[in-house]
Amino acid sequence: MLLKNIENTTKFSASTVHLDHLTTALNCLVPFVKTGANKDDVLIYVDKDGLSFIRESNHVIRIQLYLSKELFLSYTYLNGSTTSSAIGNNDSEEHRPDGGEDDHMEICVKINHILDSINVANRNIDDIIECTLSYNGDGYPFVLIFEDSFISEKVEYSTFIVKDMDNFGLILDKEHIIFECIIKGDVLYKALKDLKEVNCKECYIYAKTSENGNDTFAFISKSDLGYSKVRLPNSRSILEKLQIYENDSTTICHDVPAIGFFDFNSLDKIRISTKIASKVLLRMDIHGLLSVNILSQTEDIVITDVNKVDNNTSRATNRNMSLPKNYPGIVIDVTMLEKETIDVNAQRDIELLMETNEMGEYIINPPKSIKIQETSTREKLDSSINLLALDNSRAIKVPDSNPNAEESDDDDELNGKQYDIDPTNNLPLFF
Repeated sequence: MLLKNIENTTKFSASTVHLDHLTTALNCLVPFVKTGANKDDVLIYVDKDGLSFIRESNHVIRIQLYLSKELFLSYTYLNGSTTSSAIGNNDSEEHRPDGGEDDHMEICVKINHILDSINVANRNIDDIIECTLSYNGDGYPFVLIFEDSFISEKVEYSTFIVKDMDNFGLILDKEHIIFECIIKGDVLYKALKDLKEVNCKECYIYAKTSENGNDTFAFISKSDLGYSKVRLPNSRSILEKLQIYENDSTTICHDVPAIGFFDFNSLDKIRISTKIASKVLLRMDIHGLLSVNILSQTEDIVITDVNKVDNNTSRATNRNMSLPKNYPGIVIDVTMLEKETIDVNAQRDIELLMETNEMGEYIINPPKSIKIQETSTREKLDSSINLLALDNSRAIKVPDSNPNAEESDDDDELNGKQYDIDPTNNLPLFF
């Protein structure tokens, strides 16, 4: 097999037949490469556990997309202190005494070039395509090899000098979180899509909890037409978790709103990612930095032996080929800066807007005392990690998913479809 020869000469190689899944993942990067200098440059971190695709735009927004090695049929990494290889479900790892702990390779490539090649190769509807990625270090090209039962194609891409990435201001202050919530992915996608349709230019994120459980999470659009709001139903199946903190990530507050103000062009960049998301974790710190952790759904059937698959199988079989059972899914982490800190007058206006009903009538609520309580040690630990529930995004708890759910494209969603929830809580609620 061609891959065996590659592994003997390259520092990194990985092979997969899941080209549709790979394309879906890389497409999440596209909105982030349309702006800023070196528009389509993406930095790839390669280590023994998988690939991370990183893009930072204008020092205000950053995305990191992670694909673990379980996605690949064969994965070999040789650099510095570690030699790691995996074929199927069998992993082996060797440590060398001359390397450091931070052992990885960095590759800077044009992401649109890679996507174009994968899309062209994936047009073959009569065969299963195996794609092999390989790289031999600084000064060498990044190589893609596409193989089917008849032909092998090799594409080489120039790599570029890697500049030190400036992450200043784009790292979440986990000790000073002001709110966090977990939202169902498709609900967040439809909310952002509705904001796009009303030509939203600036967006407020409004979060507020109540002692009686009447929590509120909403997006408020500011456009040429004025203000409009998309309020998510207060249902555990949609809004799984919502907590407001008193600037310290531990002290829970009720009846005190947390408000963030963002440029919608930045917020809208995550819309494609949320379309494939199972759950989305939103967190904001006192510095106005919003962190978005996205975890996609995966299937639960393992590919036992791809070599036994008939090469004459149709594309329908190729598309239905299940992802490996131990593959955690596409993991995306986005951080973005608040457009500006809202002043007292703007905050009061937003609070008044949220206190009106669908008819524009002001709702008078009786005053409530603020309940403050300390979270448990377990909850404090949970608040300091991302949606994956473990550090470094390596071990991932896959959320429950509905394998029968079918993904619909944007055109289908314009046909008046409603959210799959209680009919009394249709989404989104505009008023």
